[in-house]
Amino acid sequence: MFRGEVTNMDTGLLKVFRAVAEEGSISKAAQSLNYVQSNVTARIQQLEQELQTPLFYRHSRGITLTSAGQTFLDYTVRILKLLEEAKQAVLDSPVPKGAITVGSDTTAAVRLPAILSVYRRCYPDVDVHLQVGRAGDLIESVLQHTVHGAFLDGPVEHPELVQELLIHERIGLVIPDTMDYQGIRSVHDKTLLMLNSECLYRSRLEQWLGEEGCRVGKVMEFGTMEGLLGCVKAGIGYAVLPVSYFTRMNVTEGIRIYPFPEKYAEVPTVFIRRRDLYMTSAFREFIEELKAGLPEAVSGASPAAESGGPALSV
Repeated sequence: MFRGEVTNMDTGLLKVFRAVAEEGSISKAAQSLNYVQSNVTARIQQLEQELQTPLFYRHSRGITLTSAGQTFLDYTVRILKLLEEAKQAVLDSPVPKGAITVGSDTTAAVRLPAILSVYRRCYPDVDVHLQVGRAGDLIESVLQHTVHGAFLDGPVEHPELVQELLIHERIGLVIPDTMDYQGIRSVHDKTLLMLNSECLYRSRLEQWLGEEGCRVGKVMEFGTMEGLLGCVKAGIGYAVLPVSYFTRMNVTEGIRIYPFPEKYAEVPTVFIRRRDLYMTSAFREFIEELKAGLPEAVSGASPAAESGGPALSV
């Protein structure tokens, strides 16, 4: 793919390339870097000459990465992140400071404000950046060094990752209060509303339904918890969510929550990071705060009961 022998590449050149790729425009990249546009153009041309391959398609709407450019961008992001980690390792202080970036899926993100608040009070010199997304994207972000770690449903098995079990989350069946619920058969073939259609919650639901000869109907995916719950209340479908969300947020108007059978009720929540990641003092203390804060944060979760029991009181 890359035919040239690269001899004069430096981090400044890589940063220019990353900026152009992210902005999709040489002029916008020049503005973000506070460079003269002709300088950015010359650096990109220099890089393409060294690699002896085009990295961008030029067109009237701007520029787009070629396949070689996308490959080179992936390596560029990793190289710059590794250099930043190396700098942090050399300059690391016993007193936590600097910045960390952590990822979280949408449901797990609900538990984080209390933990982040305590961490911020204890370590005011640390900037914490939160990236919320789908589990698959978060795992890839950890592998590519774009986030330090991620908080999601487990287990996560990967040879390059370490996972730490934090809690076992109890899940519940969330239905509109207008539904005549007579057990799990009541949702047979009805629309399932989810934040992530591939999450472990769906697998647990399908196991429970399968025992009764039932199945999931259509699946609608949402980007926000608010939108999902609004559609449950409107009677569009039902959902499977952590009971702790309702315990903490007090948002049960218009819905009822029924427990899963005990054998399906618990979903492990884990925090993942790269096995070879340098653990700065700031990141170490963040993980310790997660371990200490999460059990307290979800302590109000109600125990699961049998499938035909009454709605949970949260």
